[in-house]
Amino acid sequence: MRILFLCQYFPPEIGAPSARTFEHAREWVRQGHDVLVVTGFPNHPTGVVPPEYRGRLFQREEVEGIRVWRTWLWATPNENFAKRTLSYVSFMISAILAAALRRTRCDLVIATSPQFFVALAGYAVSRLKRRPFVLEIRDLWPEGIVSVGLLDRDSPVTRFLERIELFLYRAADVVVTVTDGARDDIAARGIDPAKIVTVRNGADLSLFNPGPRDDAVRDQFGVGDRFCVSYVGTHGMTQGLSTALEAAAQLQEKGRDDVCFLFVGEGAEKNKLVAEAAERKLANVIFVDAQPRERMPGILRAGDACLVPLRKHKLFEGTIPSKLFEAMASGRPVLLGIEGEAEKILTDAQAGVAFEPENAGALANAVERLADDPELARRLGASGAAFVRTHFDRSQLALQVLDAAARTIKGTP
Repeated sequence: MRILFLCQYFPPEIGAPSARTFEHAREWVRQGHDVLVVTGFPNHPTGVVPPEYRGRLFQREEVEGIRVWRTWLWATPNENFAKRTLSYVSFMISAILAAALRRTRCDLVIATSPQFFVALAGYAVSRLKRRPFVLEIRDLWPEGIVSVGLLDRDSPVTRFLERIELFLYRAADVVVTVTDGARDDIAARGIDPAKIVTVRNGADLSLFNPGPRDDAVRDQFGVGDRFCVSYVGTHGMTQGLSTALEAAAQLQEKGRDDVCFLFVGEGAEKNKLVAEAAERKLANVIFVDAQPRERMPGILRAGDACLVPLRKHKLFEGTIPSKLFEAMASGRPVLLGIEGEAEKILTDAQAGVAFEPENAGALANAVERLADDPELARRLGASGAAFVRTHFDRSQLALQVLDAAARTIKGTP
């Protein structure tokens, strides 16, 4: 099968969208399929294009058998909503031109959200090539930006984006969601449930696996022998990381010098978080710039527990971050600040301790519980790793997406 996949983010960019696209596409190639990914020049989340990609409008590459076409986009930091929207629109236009005007054959077109300008590009290309259209919904959008206050629910912009959203749901031959909550939400809007398939996130088990504590990473980042709670990922509005800083402050006030928090990554809120930690003189908080994906396994294994938080909002009860599975696969207990589906997975896996989102006291208590009981931490980490290996192997999940997509070609969505 010849698959044309549109996604704005792709390695060497880090983050869940690029990782999911790459890991799925790599598995499809291993299964003998031809995969072409149309993506942008790397710049997320800093807005800085690496020197080797600058000054170009188009570039062809091959990554582990995946054909990659990079097209121009307006690069901007992941900080300003209006500028980010212009970046999304610029990629939408260039992706349509690249995919539709350059000669390439395909059997189906897949586009991945969360922002729908990529999805619009996928729809346009599928119609121009007269091929089935598969829409992958990683996060509900624009609901996600409404939930963090970037858009007013009743604003004309929100209503316009919601109309685009519904149009794309109806136009897609198959809609792939990553949570049951998203599937139910889309079906409740009048979309045929028969064409909605849930394929959850998972972990690349060839990359993330249990192992001994990585003391070299701990020494590099100044962790030492302290019990280390690591957060690896986007420092954005939805994560609510100020709660972790408050928990760190509470632990410092209690004299828990044996505990520290390690934050690895970039994002719109990072400068604010760094300034807050400095102002509060938090000696137990360490910030590290974003690291290449190949370093992530060692960084996760350098920690004693992994923090996976989101802000307290009903929308996030249907959210399951991919970092949850990567932390579990690494054999580390998870401190989970998310209610709903993610909490159920953690409970079923017996893989960590859940705390109320945005409740700093509850997080501080959970950290102390694991720090004071190494055997509990070890047992939870081992249980989570086994659970991921059984249920959330990314290579197997990639085949589920492929199976749903293949049915559109056979005429049985």
